[in-house]
Amino acid sequence: MRSVIFFCAVAIFLSLANCRFDKGPAPDEVVRLWQDYIDRNQFDSARQHSTELARSYVDFLDALTQGDTSETYQTQLYDLGYEIRGDSAICHFLIEGEMGERIPDTLILYKVKGHWLVHRVEGFTVIPVDTLQPGDENILFPVDSLEAEY
Repeated sequence: MRSVIFFCAVAIFLSLANCRFDKGPAPDEVVRLWQDYIDRNQFDSARQHSTELARSYVDFLDALTQGDTSETYQTQLYDLGYEIRGDSAICHFLIEGEMGERIPDTLILYKVKGHWLVHRVEGFTVIPVDTLQPGDENILFPVDSLEAEY
């Protein structure tokens, strides 16, 4: 009887210790959660799972969808995998495009205070108002032709 009580006490202690020291979801779970918030236009929740850099992307989407009452779209993530390198995780997955094709995508996560946060969204850059780069002033543009068909 004493051994049964002892094993039950140890099992309860281990389960409580496991819950208390858990540092949150794994990178793939964070990606799914973050994408779900984005899909449902819950940008404040998405920001909580983002670093400052990823928040600029969330802010961009938030501004883009202001006043939009159209139905939300649920992004399907396929073959989601990740590789952890220190306090960084690279998550690779496929998303379904408009024509049903599967398109590769990547998110970079950072571990901050023991929790994984989306850091960088592949392919997202803030487009500057002036898109000319140094040296672009010398680019030759095609000459307009009166013979071109439109």
